[in-house]
Amino acid sequence: MELVGDAVDDRGGRFSVATKVWVLVLVIAATMFGLADAAQAFLSLASIAYAACEGRLRIACWLAASFAVVAAIYVSFAYFGMRPLFFSPLHISQSWHSFPAVAALSVLVTSPPGTVSAALARVGCPKKGILGALVMLRFVPTFASSWRLLRDSLRKRGLLAVRQVVGNPLGTYEYVMVPSIMALINSADQLSSSAVTRAAEAPTSRTSYYCTSMTFADWAFMAAWAVACAAAVVLGRAA
Repeated sequence: MELVGDAVDDRGGRFSVATKVWVLVLVIAATMFGLADAAQAFLSLASIAYAACEGRLRIACWLAASFAVVAAIYVSFAYFGMRPLFFSPLHISQSWHSFPAVAALSVLVTSPPGTVSAALARVGCPKKGILGALVMLRFVPTFASSWRLLRDSLRKRGLLAVRQVVGNPLGTYEYVMVPSIMALINSADQLSSSAVTRAAEAPTSRTSYYCTSMTFADWAFMAAWAVACAAAVVLGRAA
């Protein structure tokens, strides 16, 4: 069986995990310089384009829509003096300045866990560290799947109807929280069983289906991203 096929499949995207970590580190370093708004917007748009280049079109669309909302709220607050009813000025500023890092992080954490574990094993990360990273990456998707099933079940029984929620809020809270806690426990059990099935505690060295080698596209994009972040810092500091 051929293990190395198209780069989008065997590496969990067009770029390696090392490239994604490089992008995240540079974005965090650039945003720590207190960039001007124009440079911050440039870096945010570049992060959205990075998600699209990585092949995560759904994430890129979600990030673009989120950036439009965040930018509209920030501009109305910073330049027109409007005060949103539901957000504090601190939250608005943090959302604006942390958006590029959040965008880069979303691409990294949505990578297939196998690519992350393969990269960590290649650099000699201890097995406990690899297991911790895999649990962190898989816990939220596993619980989200359980929550969708629970939500559909509650809707079919009419327990999420407006009349039910308004008329019996404590009962609705119980109907939601008790199954949610059980779903959390089941998610932990599933992750534990998955780790045992994959021989996480085996004394032998780990192997992986995924390719973790760097390609020309990785090196070229890393260089281009370094230039983009440097340009954002220079322009942001000069403004």
